[in-house]
Amino acid sequence: MAFPVPAAGAVKGALNSADALPIIVEEVTPAWFSKILGRTVQTAELVEPIHGTASKLLYKLTYEDASDAVTLPTHVCVKGGFNPALVKLHPSLNAVYRREAEFFYHIAPTVAMRLPPVWYAGSDSVTGQGIVVLDDLKAKQHGFGNPVEAWPVERVRAGVEELAVLHAKTWGAKQEDFPWLKEGLSLREVILSLMVPTEWAKRFFDEAARPPVPDHMTDRDRMVRAFKTLWATANPAHLCVAHGDAHIGNTFITPAGEPGFLDWQGLHFNSFLHDVTYFVVGTLTVEDRRASEVELFEHYLAKLHEAGGPKLEKDAVWDDYRKHHLHGFAWALTPPMMQPKDRVDTMSARHCAAIVDHGSLELLESLPGYITEV
Repeated sequence: MAFPVPAAGAVKGALNSADALPIIVEEVTPAWFSKILGRTVQTAELVEPIHGTASKLLYKLTYEDASDAVTLPTHVCVKGGFNPALVKLHPSLNAVYRREAEFFYHIAPTVAMRLPPVWYAGSDSVTGQGIVVLDDLKAKQHGFGNPVEAWPVERVRAGVEELAVLHAKTWGAKQEDFPWLKEGLSLREVILSLMVPTEWAKRFFDEAARPPVPDHMTDRDRMVRAFKTLWATANPAHLCVAHGDAHIGNTFITPAGEPGFLDWQGLHFNSFLHDVTYFVVGTLTVEDRRASEVELFEHYLAKLHEAGGPKLEKDAVWDDYRKHHLHGFAWALTPPMMQPKDRVDTMSARHCAAIVDHGSLELLESLPGYITEV
């Protein structure tokens, strides 16, 4: 299957450039903005720096020619790795920053998704940095999803439509179709790294830290076997390019109430069901999910086919849908330095309820390919 390449000039930038990109805040200057935007930027005022796994630097720009403000942005977010101490401690993070730039350079121009306007996407071969410059959505009065605040079913329905567009466009994806989509931390590595015995004990046998999970899910060996079985029995016919971390906290909401996805740093090959189950469960209250998820899943399947993907019947893929709920357990593994406890607890409760409701563990344990080694 051939996948389209973005038209020349669709996104400004360059991947693996020999020109070093900024790696500290002080290097993001009017001269650098002038270089990437192609017009003279007179001032670049840092309005707000937001540092986390990636840094989001919010700037207000003025131009030497005031008329440039009509066609170019005046408020931007510069996203990448601007914490050298963190990158030195975790060098693999550079691959994460590059992955987001690669998404906006290669895939975003080819899919009719609701995405923020991007003015630059690039990476370099000198420092390993990856940077995306996009509209500052906060300045444009957009909202952002919050894990402790569930969404109405109508907004979740619009969200699965967005995922259907991505999955349909990249359905049947193979490594040769996306040669750049190979480096970086895999989902399996991340989950298994959070399941080492010492970290497991801290999470589930310290009452102050323990998220709200059923007692039977504190059996580490059982959960490791279940995850390994899920990965080993995933249907290869369901592969596409997945967002990879499509939870409510990685979304934006337009002033009209329409959802879109942010934080494309976890992009990877996976079953379409990984994104769908993870998103639907994490955005709804347990009660709304129980009442609406069948309708939402059938709506997603219809939109997948409408967008050019295969025609799949709900009953034919329902057991696979049930299995993939297990990925949501990753929230229960999330340490406090990665997410606040109220978010971890809220999301863990939603995902664990879905795992129980769907009998995900029992289904995996009943499969002929069940993996017994830990």
